[in-house]
Amino acid sequence: MAKKIAISVKKGGVGKTTTAKNLAAALALKGHRVLLVDLDEQANATRGLGADPLTLDATLNDLFADPDLDPSSVILQTGVEGLHLMPGHPNLAKTETGMAFQRANPSMPDPIGSLRAILAPLDQAYDFMVFDTPPSIGYMTINALAAADELLIPAAASAYSEDGVKHTLDEYNRAVQAYNPNLKLRGILITRVKRTNAATAVLDGINKSHVDAMLPVAIFESTAVDEAEQLKQPVVVYAPDNPAAMGYLNVANLLVEASR
Repeated sequence: MAKKIAISVKKGGVGKTTTAKNLAAALALKGHRVLLVDLDEQANATRGLGADPLTLDATLNDLFADPDLDPSSVILQTGVEGLHLMPGHPNLAKTETGMAFQRANPSMPDPIGSLRAILAPLDQAYDFMVFDTPPSIGYMTINALAAADELLIPAAASAYSEDGVKHTLDEYNRAVQAYNPNLKLRGILITRVKRTNAATAVLDGINKSHVDAMLPVAIFESTAVDEAEQLKQPVVVYAPDNPAAMGYLNVANLLVEASR
């Protein structure tokens, strides 16, 4: 049965997609069967692994639209052995709007469980499923939290990150109380760390506010991450000895240990 991990924070520019992609790849490099699910309408995780969502025959959005569609029919192989991709698409934005109308209609099924139902037939095929979510708390993120076993919150060592963390923790608590009582908080992962006074101040503030939730690993900012993005590769593949890659590999070790 796959361990499902949602990567989510209500803020853009924190390295959320980079984190999702690299943790999924790191888990695959360790010999696990991994499915990366791209729930973001920007489809950056999809593009970042070399696929163009606009040219694909089918994507995750088609699975939301047609419950009878075989979910394995949209899954793509990637350049990382053991890592598969359920690609995103810009039309996920329209689907999310439709979910809001559907939730408001008591005669229609609750859309919160849609992703969980989509992934159910694949549960035995993977060891881990990693969800890349939009930088907002809409129905795609809520679907991810409803389907996930664990939530990992990436927080950049930059201004206003703490607000994004707080809003995401509020939604986590709501999820546990309202629609997924088994959801666990895996922790807060500090990303894009620079050796500057400003970054240190932000890091100290997040540490003081959420000391019990902080993961004992940080991801340092590196040009290798940008170079890997340009080449449509995870940095853990492109430059595995780079400090950022080693950080993601260490987080993957934590996830594996926690799943045992």
